Amino acid sequence: MYKIIYLIPFAFLFCYNLAFSQTPNISKKEFYFMKGSIGGSAITMYLYIRGNRITGKYYYDSIKQFIDINGNINGDTFYINEFVNNNKIASLNGNVSENMFFSGNWVSSDKNNRFNFNFSIYDSSSISKATIINSSLNIDLEESGKFESSRDAIVIENQRKSKVLDKISIDVDGVKSLDEDGIASILNNEIIADYNNWKNNLSEETDMTVKREIKVSYLDNKIISFSIDNYSYAGGVHGIDTSVAYIYSIENGNRIGTKLSDLISNPKDMDLINLMKNKLLMNYAERDFFDFNNIELSDTFDITPTGIKFIYPVYKIADYSKGIIEIEFTFLELKPFVNNNSPFFYLFE
Repeated sequence: MYKIIYLIPFAFLFCYNLAFSQTPNISKKEFYFMKGSIGGSAITMYLYIRGNRITGKYYYDSIKQFIDINGNINGDTFYINEFVNNNKIASLNGNVSENMFFSGNWVSSDKNNRFNFNFSIYDSSSISKATIINSSLNIDLEESGKFESSRDAIVIENQRKSKVLDKISIDVDGVKSLDEDGIASILNNEIIADYNNWKNNLSEETDMTVKREIKVSYLDNKIISFSIDNYSYAGGVHGIDTSVAYIYSIENGNRIGTKLSDLISNPKDMDLINLMKNKLLMNYAERDFFDFNNIELSDTFDITPTGIKFIYPVYKIADYSKGIIEIEFTFLELKPFVNNNSPFFYLFE
C-alpha cells in the first residue's frame, strides 16, 4: 500500500510570538516526472501528490498539448479525472504500487473508448522528483480584517549528490537552504514578517494576502522551467498577480532566458511583431490595449511542450481587468526568429 505523509512535524522547532497562539502550518507535496503510455501512445506527466490528493498535467508525446488532471489515492487504488479547457474528457482509475507504478483503465467521458494505461517515475531523467514545502497562516479577526499568507519552496531530489541540482534548488525560490527543517524555519519567518507588517496596521482594518506558488512548467534532459505565481493584496481596490518563469540549464545550474536576446535574434522584426499582434487579437480587440500599435514582444517567457509562451504582466499592455495576458508561439512559428546561439535553439530543431 502506498502512503504519503504530507504534514511535517516541524512546529516544535519554532516558538513564535503570534497573537492567539497561532503558528504557520507546514505541509508538503511531492512532484514526480513520469513517463508511460495510454492505449500504446507514449505520454509524459508532471504529477503532484499531497496527502491523498493528485494534481498535475500530462501530454501525449506525439501531440504535446497539456491535459489537466486531478484525483485521489486511496490506499493502493486511485481515481483521476482529466480536463481540457475545464471540460472533463476522460478518467483514469487503477492501482499504484509502492514504487509508484500506476496502471489501470483510461475511459472517455462518453464511455465509448477504453484503453489500458501505465506510467511511472522516469528514473532516466536527471530530475525525476522534487519536494515542494509550503508554509501558510490564515487569521480572521472578523471586524479587524483577515490575514492570509502562503509561501512555497522547492528541493530537487538529489541522490547523486549533484552540485548543479543543489544550485538550482537554492536559487529558484530564494530560500538558501536544502534542509527541510531549515526551509520550514525560513518560510515561517517570512510568514511572520508578513503577519507583523499586517498587525502593525490593524487600525486600518485592512485585509492582507500574500501568496507564492511554485510549479514545474517544463522539463527535459537539458532544461527545467519553474512557473512562480505570486499574489499580493494589502488594501485598495484589488490585489496584484504576477507570473514569472525561472528556467535553468541542467548542465551547469545557471538560470537562462532572463532576457529576450537569450531567445530572439531581433525582437523588433516586423514579421514577428505582426505575428504577435495577430495572436493577441485572437482573444482581444485593439481597443482592449493601452497602445496596440506600439506593443512589443514581452521579455518574459516560458517553455511549454508545444512552444514558447510569452507573458505580459498586469498593467503592462492593458488595464487590470484583462489580468496577466499570455500568448503562445509553436516552435515552428517562432523558429525563423530564434537566435542561433540561444540555449533553447535545440527545441526548434
